[in-house]
Amino acid sequence: MYDLIIIGAGPAGLYAATCAAMNKIKAAIIESSSEYGGQLTLYREKTIYDMPGFARINANDLANNLYLQYKEYEDEVPLYMNTQATGVEEHEHFYILHTNQGIFRTKTILLANGGGMFQPKKLEIPKAEKMINVHYFIKDTSILKDKDVVVLGGGDSAVDWALTLVGIAKSVTLVHRRHDFRAHQHNVEHARKKLNVMTPYVAKDVTGDFTASELILEHIETKELVAIKTDAILVFYGVSPVKSKMDQWLVDVKDNSIMVSPNMQTSRNGIYAVGNSVFYEGKLRMIVTALGEAATAIGAITKFFYPEKTLTYKH
Repeated sequence: MYDLIIIGAGPAGLYAATCAAMNKIKAAIIESSSEYGGQLTLYREKTIYDMPGFARINANDLANNLYLQYKEYEDEVPLYMNTQATGVEEHEHFYILHTNQGIFRTKTILLANGGGMFQPKKLEIPKAEKMINVHYFIKDTSILKDKDVVVLGGGDSAVDWALTLVGIAKSVTLVHRRHDFRAHQHNVEHARKKLNVMTPYVAKDVTGDFTASELILEHIETKELVAIKTDAILVFYGVSPVKSKMDQWLVDVKDNSIMVSPNMQTSRNGIYAVGNSVFYEGKLRMIVTALGEAATAIGAITKFFYPEKTLTYKH
């Protein structure tokens, strides 16, 4: 029997596994996909600017660094890929976790899967569905080399990707429906200096059969239409759950997010949650926040098993 099963091998799950190993917690990670990294796998080549200790870091490098840090402890905390949780049974002093690969007996559970499976929010232009140059994630930036690229969105993903493509693409145009961006202000200011930034515009139509050659934009205030020639359109409107799986855990939720206490425990004793799936007052959806939550959760779980132990994350 395990002390802890960590569900999800994204940044929070990998770091939680590292912390668990450091504190001698008998744990394992299960990951429903064949890749580690969580949402970082959607934009592996994007540059991240808000990770402490790095002026900038590639998303793929961040995922790999977190994995390499965990890998030092993989014998103590094994990782089971392609293993999806399908249900849980509560017993007096433990849980039986059902998965598509069999069952796990565990005393505690840490939900670090970002709320389950997700998909990018699509461009609301029907004909764009068949356009081969409308992208929602990019695995290889070389396909955009010397291309005229339009990036849609106002969050960190859109702004970071637009900046990442400077020097790779022939031109980069960033389009957002509002004058104000949700992204970090420093990066927005940098983008305004480096890129063609168009606000407040919304995408209304595309021209072409199977390849978009022009993107038609509408000015939110004046309703003026503008056509932009493009070789590729990158859409970063965020992600949405494919189907909520939270009901299987029987925990309290608010606005499709799991309610947690200050030590990251849910409304169910022995079940904890961290990352994008959780809600508490002041919650920020940032990678660094999720990592801190993972450390907090493992600290609480360690105290649960070893009340007299002095908490440490030393090797």
